Amino acid sequence: MSKTKPGIAVVEEIVGTGPIVDNHQRVHILYDIQLNRGDFLARDERLTFRLNERGVIPGFRYGIEGMRVGGTRKFKASPHLCYAGKHVENLPEHAVLVVTIKSLELAKEQ
Repeated sequence: MSKTKPGIAVVEEIVGTGPIVDNHQRVHILYDIQLNRGDFLARDERLTFRLNERGVIPGFRYGIEGMRVGGTRKFKASPHLCYAGKHVENLPEHAVLVVTIKSLELAKEQ
């Protein structure tokens, strides 16, 4: 398991063949989120955002940093990087989330 930022642990990765994503670029991802015990919270969700945008969940930003376009990555994110002490329905308190980035592409600028 490699570490990126404190609170993020990369579990597995397939390195893409494209460029490394930069914080100023817009990305489009396809992802799943699970609890550490395996229960799914989200499946095949799509999201387009700029990594350095305000409001982007830090766990996503830190988990994606350093990825190459076309790659995949599974990482564990600590609660403080995902929901920061907020009560989230159906989410146990202090739950570590497992995020699988199934697809990472550059999005067209708007």
